[in-house]
Amino acid sequence: MEKVETDVCIAGGGPAGMVLGLLLAKRGVKVLVCESHPDFAREFRGEVLMPRFSQMMSQIGLLKFLETKPHLKLSDMRIFYCGNPVAAFQFNRIAPQMPFAVWMPQPILLAALEEKARPLPSFQMWFGAAVRDLIQENGRVMGAVVHKDGRPVEVTARVVVGADGRASTVRRAGGFENIREEHDFDIIWFNTQKPAAYPSTVQAFISRRHNYLILPKYPDLIQCGILVPPGEYSEYVKKGIDSIREELLDAHPVLAQFAKGLKDFSPFSVLQARVSLAKQWARDGCLLVGDSAHTCSPAGAIGVSVAVQTAIIAADVVCRAVQKGDTSAAALSEVQARRQADVEKIQRIQKRASQLVFPRNRLVAWALPSIFRVLDGTGALRNMQRRMFVLDRPLEIDPAFRFGGD
Repeated sequence: MEKVETDVCIAGGGPAGMVLGLLLAKRGVKVLVCESHPDFAREFRGEVLMPRFSQMMSQIGLLKFLETKPHLKLSDMRIFYCGNPVAAFQFNRIAPQMPFAVWMPQPILLAALEEKARPLPSFQMWFGAAVRDLIQENGRVMGAVVHKDGRPVEVTARVVVGADGRASTVRRAGGFENIREEHDFDIIWFNTQKPAAYPSTVQAFISRRHNYLILPKYPDLIQCGILVPPGEYSEYVKKGIDSIREELLDAHPVLAQFAKGLKDFSPFSVLQARVSLAKQWARDGCLLVGDSAHTCSPAGAIGVSVAVQTAIIAADVVCRAVQKGDTSAAALSEVQARRQADVEKIQRIQKRASQLVFPRNRLVAWALPSIFRVLDGTGALRNMQRRMFVLDRPLEIDPAFRFGGD
């Protein structure tokens, strides 16, 4: 078996894994990022980047660089109930310093991060390379077995980082347990053509049948999500394509052309809106970040921002751990100590938001217009949004992680 040595082996080349790999390599830590896909192309991943993401990118000097890549800036969000507006907010009211959310296709974001990392001599990335198992000795993780281009490679590392998502192989192989796992709803995602002059606005439509999210998608599409109870998509499939066509024709005029052209279920992708939290994020020689450690609900489109925030803190912790030669669970657990409270706060806010847009109680559903108007009028809705979407202070990290771009 081929053998390779590195300081840090990162499983997963998503936003958390790429940001972590880039920042560690900037500090001279030898990094290998293993991405199981052959490239960055993927659909229906988190592509809305809330103001807290832009704040973090500004702090580490990457915001201006990322703004040179194709993207859309989203100015506001509107909520409708049975076609009537019940609430709206503008990002400039909740985040004057970053008065927008960014829609950037995830392949573009990831390619930009790799472009920045590629010239760094301590950065290496493998595509088509899946971490299949951990190498363990006397209770300590010593590396990972990576299947690259169909052959096994033994990667020895001081730290193996699981940034491989909600179905994390590192979490499973490392024996990490979840202390929370909830599954309240699914989202059926699809894309359709954007009409001329369609606003750069996130819109949520609450109806008596199902609720919908409609978002502009770079460059000329709309991404739509239907919120359904867990497993309901399979009921559509059993009934046939006419069942979901009729639903969409009745939902919103912007979806009519897409619905009329449906021939089968191939345009749809289902995301299970699972929320989870690992009990421990670290073992000797091993750390979980992003969705591997804490999965957020799609509510508020905040998942990428939360995952990247943990990755930035992890860069600060792992860099010091490697430099000091102490990659024990005690040293690496600093990431969890610094991040768990914020993650749990966001998960609680998302839970309350989900209960509003996906009410189980008929009385709550009937009263939703009044509830939203009260929340909007008192400022409670803006306060909830600010706590979720905006950093209240800069991250406490070594300034040496900063690039010179902003």
